[in-house]
Amino acid sequence: MAKETLKEEGAQAAQPAKKPFLSKKLILFGVPVFLVQLVVIYFVVAKFLAPSGTPGKETAKAAESKEEGKGKETEASGEGGAQSMFVVKDMIVNPAGTNGTRFLLTTVGFEVSNAEGKKELENKEVQVRDALNTVLTSKGLEELIDVKLREDLRAEISQKVGEIMKSGNLTNVYFSKFIIQ
Repeated sequence: MAKETLKEEGAQAAQPAKKPFLSKKLILFGVPVFLVQLVVIYFVVAKFLAPSGTPGKETAKAAESKEEGKGKETEASGEGGAQSMFVVKDMIVNPAGTNGTRFLLTTVGFEVSNAEGKKELENKEVQVRDALNTVLTSKGLEELIDVKLREDLRAEISQKVGEIMKSGNLTNVYFSKFIIQ
């Protein structure tokens, strides 16, 4: 009888020995897997969600330029010397024939031949916005959607804004944002 109780106690003692083995396995494999998952989640949140909601250096600069209420200007050196850029941000217009049910959100950049032309566009921003508004609202939805007609739209905008400018030449028109909804 004593031998049977010793065997039963030995069998019971063997079972608790397996539990520490399972907990060691959990610690060795489960905790690192959990930590890797936390790191992955952190990078996903930091990369995709945080930039839009948390102001950083870049978003602070964008907010600062929005507070000014003016277009953003930059200078870049081109083949013929210093080229200047004047940007009209976030123009919202209703295309012709949509009865206000659809709209176009666009940001238009103007490349001018010199800094004087850029300053002139800065001073005449209201006239430039009016010219953009006139051209864009005269176009139907089909004309704005068709990418092949985008060059014609650039030429028409260039011609209208070129009439406003007295100093410098308008060398190019860029659309950095062109959203139709």
